Amino acid sequence: MNKWPLPNLKLIKFSDAGINDRGGSNKNSWFREKDKANLNPILIPDYFPRGWNNPWPDLPIPDADYPDFNLDNIRLSEPRNRCANQNLLGYYISWHIVGISFQNEMGQPPSTGDELKEYNDNLPEENRFGIHICCSTISDYINKFNTDGLEKKLIPFYLEYCTFLTMIYVIAHEWGHYRSETLSFQITNLVKAVTGDDSSSLSPSYLSYFIFKKQYPESNFEEVFAEWASLKTGIFNYFMKKPEFANDIPNWPLVETTVKFMLTEAISRPNRVKPYSDIRFWVNFSKISSNKIMERLSSNSSSLNRSVNDNLHIKGVKSFKKGKIIDLLMHNQMQFSEEHIFNGLIKSAPKEYPLSPDSLFYHFGDDEGLLTNKTNGNSDKQLKLGNLDDSDPFSKKYPIIKKVIDGLKEEDNSDEILTPKRFTSIYSSHKEKSDVAVLPIKVFDEILPLDPVYFHA
Repeated sequence: MNKWPLPNLKLIKFSDAGINDRGGSNKNSWFREKDKANLNPILIPDYFPRGWNNPWPDLPIPDADYPDFNLDNIRLSEPRNRCANQNLLGYYISWHIVGISFQNEMGQPPSTGDELKEYNDNLPEENRFGIHICCSTISDYINKFNTDGLEKKLIPFYLEYCTFLTMIYVIAHEWGHYRSETLSFQITNLVKAVTGDDSSSLSPSYLSYFIFKKQYPESNFEEVFAEWASLKTGIFNYFMKKPEFANDIPNWPLVETTVKFMLTEAISRPNRVKPYSDIRFWVNFSKISSNKIMERLSSNSSSLNRSVNDNLHIKGVKSFKKGKIIDLLMHNQMQFSEEHIFNGLIKSAPKEYPLSPDSLFYHFGDDEGLLTNKTNGNSDKQLKLGNLDDSDPFSKKYPIIKKVIDGLKEEDNSDEILTPKRFTSIYSSHKEKSDVAVLPIKVFDEILPLDPVYFHA
């Protein structure tokens, strides 16, 4: 049984910690003039197959916006259809926010993690802790795609694959916010291990950090991290299963390369809403979309996941072993500690940068979001997707989305003894699928378990 943690619901005043919206002095800005060359629009190679290289429409917002955010107003027992916003692809409900809702509705904080888990399980599904996907927005977005130049028989496959990549983009982006929250637990656990104090004032206040980033959404660095996660653990995650129709598409490696290339072009457009568009300052999209990387992609190379990290614009950060983006996120969270000497926040657009960014260690460790061994459908360490029933009206309304999810279901690798009759029934239709689809994106179940991804109409 997973042990559900109690979130730290203590808040610190920004004035007490010296928090303000400045980036700190930076005489040696790592965003140099020569880096501007990498911010030009990606040039689309002329050898990409026609139709598959149609430009993607502008991406909708991948997260819920809270312009009037106030902790006192959070009561998650009241139903709220966030996906009614037709520009919203998905959202993440944090464990800390569930804890705040418990406190607001019960008049006291939860006494145990299991008590909070029971409260969470009784909330309306759209308000529960975890990753939520707005299927209507994805469906409407895919309907805007231009299919000129494609053979008529290939159009359904094109739209299905674009749907798959859009879903993976959103899920991995929201996983980035989950990773940020688990990071706060990891920092707290580390401080606890060093000081022996369960409530050390050196532990960051995740809620104070959370409120601050809501107050300054256009410079919120965590959104850069989430966009990084959408690339690292999503689009360029070489463990992702290929669609079943891949073998039926002529020259599939080039087709896959083309479509992923077009998605990176949409992600890196300067006209995107801030702070999402700021990802182009941190990742060299020209290089991750280079011929060399795309050849790795089309050959399913195990070195592919390095390509996103290797092309980060984090230079001159001597306090970090390799200048990992998760270290910068950790630095920002550490600023929200009662006893911390504030030395500047890292913003989404790197115009200013603290001279000596804080780090508890040179290399944080497991930030890949991937397991080293192959995906196992029964693993509780993989991100699970909500199961969709054939009779569910949702499935009839979004047949492509259901088809994509069904295609991600793992083959049943159980060790049951097969009788000849049982063997025939299973292998006559290849192998039996498990009930729940999974993605090769790590769940930190030893820190903060994560229930299946929720899909909403």
